[in-house]
Amino acid sequence: MKKTSDINALEDICKEIETEGQVTGAHLTRLSATFGPRFAKAWETVKDRRIKKYVFKPSGRVVWIVVGKGREYLVMPAADFCSCEDFYFQFDKGHLCYHIIAQKLAEAAGRFDLIEEGDRFYEVLIREWKAVETRVSKKHQKEEATP
Repeated sequence: MKKTSDINALEDICKEIETEGQVTGAHLTRLSATFGPRFAKAWETVKDRRIKKYVFKPSGRVVWIVVGKGREYLVMPAADFCSCEDFYFQFDKGHLCYHIIAQKLAEAAGRFDLIEEGDRFYEVLIREWKAVETRVSKKHQKEEATP
């Protein structure tokens, strides 16, 4: 299945980046060959440092956010999940959205913004992110219902 091979390829390259401590031209070439335009968008996101790692204390909860062109997306790397519409409509077809690719690359390369907050902010931020998702989902439903 393509989905598994894409995820495996990305994870292998990320392990190499972590081990070597840098992103090389060979990595970029392989990523481009595997993901095409999605890699280009992901790499731009990494270079622009639009990946945020929120660590909540003292619980140690971690939330990854990728700042996209229009809004912020919640990424759960362990589940290969993203809150974007591209993920929702394409993942079962073997497609990783550029947000997941960007998060994994940023984590491997250490190119993300680390934001530490107290646990009391966790619920507040999760509610905000979910509210955005709800508004976008309702807007999408209205657009689909309009002939």
